[in-house]
Amino acid sequence: MFKSGFLLVSPEQIAAAIFNKSDVIVWQSGRILDYGGPIESQTEHSVTINGAKYLKENCEFRIR
Repeated sequence: MFKSGFLLVSPEQIAAAIFNKSDVIVWQSGRILDYGGPIESQTEHSVTINGAKYLKENCEFRIR
């Protein structure tokens, strides 16, 4: 559904990535923080990937 490098910015886009089991890379301050994998869940403030929680306000989530 999403192309490689696509930035997930809305809860709806993150939900679509969860549904499609898209692999996601986590970025923070312009650098890769984690090569991640599929998103397991999201809340209003965080995204969970491989059991690790990442704050939406601090991180970017891009399709691998």
